[in-house]
Amino acid sequence: MKHTTVIFRILALAILAAVVLFFGVQIYGYVTNPFSTTIVYNAKTEDSVAVEGWVIRDEETIQASGTLVYALSEGQKAGSGELLATAYDSTQALDTVKSIEEKELQLQQLEFALSTVLDPDAALKLDGTIKDTLLTLRSQVSSGDYAAASEEVAELKADILKRSHSYSSAAEIQAQAETVQSEIAALKNSLSGAQEIRAQKPGIFSAVCDGYESVLTPGKLEKLTPSQLESLTAQPTDGTMGKLIYGTSWYYAVTVSADQAAQLEEAGQATLRMSYGLEQDVTAEVLCVGPEEGGKQVVVLRCRDYLSQVTQLRRQSGELVMDSHTGLRIPANALRLNEEGQSGVYCMVGYTAKFKPVTVTYQGDGYTLVEPAEGATGSQILRPGDEVIVTASDLYDGKVVA
Repeated sequence: MKHTTVIFRILALAILAAVVLFFGVQIYGYVTNPFSTTIVYNAKTEDSVAVEGWVIRDEETIQASGTLVYALSEGQKAGSGELLATAYDSTQALDTVKSIEEKELQLQQLEFALSTVLDPDAALKLDGTIKDTLLTLRSQVSSGDYAAASEEVAELKADILKRSHSYSSAAEIQAQAETVQSEIAALKNSLSGAQEIRAQKPGIFSAVCDGYESVLTPGKLEKLTPSQLESLTAQPTDGTMGKLIYGTSWYYAVTVSADQAAQLEEAGQATLRMSYGLEQDVTAEVLCVGPEEGGKQVVVLRCRDYLSQVTQLRRQSGELVMDSHTGLRIPANALRLNEEGQSGVYCMVGYTAKFKPVTVTYQGDGYTLVEPAEGATGSQILRPGDEVIVTASDLYDGKVVA
């Protein structure tokens, strides 16, 4: 029994020694001749700077008092003379207006029901309208046009309510419609002190005033300093019911370092990416650069898209993308020179190393973006999915490495 125990101990020590020897050989081989690979893939990198700035628009506040019923939604275009809102002298007027809207919707249902009695195809036509409205609504929500989507939802609701009612005879429908019309007339007559508020000129409507409408204006942007931008103070908004935004452009004023300001001014434009409130990237033109103050300058960017989506934005963080680079991404230490002094990488082709010439398009932190060198053909062209040799010693074209 004692003899058997000794044999097991000897076998265990022998196995342990073999394992240690195996790993020792592997570590020695890696240290003396390291070898590793990685896969090439398409990549994009951006030169950007995080900023916090102010959204500026050409806007005019609208004064009104009383209980307001808005006729337009946020970000909706208003024509000259178009109704923006109606002001009433009592809060009870809101209940009356709501009742009128409900009665008018009921009247639409009755009128549709009457048309289905007179025209059997009316229901099929309405079904087609509902389907088209659903498709339009889906497109508007996907593109972020929520103001237009809100209008479509209201129309869709009305159409569905129309479709869900049926009546026995044309005479019954007509009688109910006349009753509803009388109720609507009585409700409208009960409203008093109504004041219509209309647009003086075309613009985009917003029901939100923050007090910066007269403080931040396009005419005050040219010589803005960082301290002036930081010390802005909102004005009182008492008595305002909203505002109209004019023109087709909006502006974004940010404080950056003098070096970043010079880079932006030289580029002439940047891509603006808002942290909140605007999902799309915006191409922004550098409008002006203010005087230097403490190594910093105010850069004002002009944007010509998505004005109706930024009506409520004011102080907003974001990112300015000043440049972008694309190419095939490889580790920086995978880039080598061949025997002729040409830049390139060695790739695994079967069990051998194949040299593929490249041109560097961007040097990043620990990585490089490259593209196939001009004149490379066939198997010399570096492609996404190629296995690039990162670490190895004494590489040359055709060397057996595995």
